[in-house]
Amino acid sequence: MDRFDRRASRVQRYWTWLTPRLDSVRPEGLFQRRTDVGTMSRNLYEKSAFVVGASRGIGKAIVEEYADRGANVAAVSRSSDDLEALAASLPTECVPIECDVRDDETVERAVTTAVNCFGAIDVAVNSAGTIARGRLHEADETDLTMVLDVNLLGALRVSKHVLPALMETEGTLLHVTSEAGSVGVPELPSYCASKGGLDAAVRQLAVNYGPDGVSVVAIAPGTTKTSMNEEVRAEDPSWVKDRAENVPYGRLGTPEDVSDLAAFLAQDRSDYLTGEVIHVDGGSTA
Repeated sequence: MDRFDRRASRVQRYWTWLTPRLDSVRPEGLFQRRTDVGTMSRNLYEKSAFVVGASRGIGKAIVEEYADRGANVAAVSRSSDDLEALAASLPTECVPIECDVRDDETVERAVTTAVNCFGAIDVAVNSAGTIARGRLHEADETDLTMVLDVNLLGALRVSKHVLPALMETEGTLLHVTSEAGSVGVPELPSYCASKGGLDAAVRQLAVNYGPDGVSVVAIAPGTTKTSMNEEVRAEDPSWVKDRAENVPYGRLGTPEDVSDLAAFLAQDRSDYLTGEVIHVDGGSTA
């Protein structure tokens, strides 16, 4: 099956999934939600997205950006309560799915649920992550294992289970990594190792799955104001100012800085861009 046939098949699966739902809802239901969004850009209208780490921070911003652009979204996270509230706030259909990337079976079930709901997955985003701070010789073994299990092995588990669906649609696999994958950051030994390993995995997967029409890319944010650094920001009021002084652009990043790029990478016109780790860091790694 060539590229044109696969995309035609994807559109057919989408309408096969959508038609009975349109027939069974009132005007204010699904169909009204899909069309009563006149100001939004529709360039993801026929796509279905699978976003891991969706309950907060960068992952949540990507879910909201995709929905604003017309995509249906499977929002995946360990925090099901946060997902329900997020799903209710979006203008398109959002399926909340509880999943722990440290558990291979729950990752597999999450992908299966998304495919059953939408008929296909066109773009998959892995934004799940955790962090542990401290010098390596003082590190707790549990913390080391946790960071690597979530940030690196969890990303590989997501990739393993979602790639067959992306091969069907010639879709995009997007990992959110970090500038810490390419530069040393004090007191983040396991985090740097996990993100550097993920950068390497992105390049390898791009080589392996390019012949199947799958684009594999990564976004590497610089220091971004999210819940991951909320505690250190609260403890040190000067932390944001001090970090921003090391950024040529003069400020820290926001989740929206990343979600805008993630939206472009989900579009068909970006599919020749693969194997790249794109830094969104205000020039801090320049």
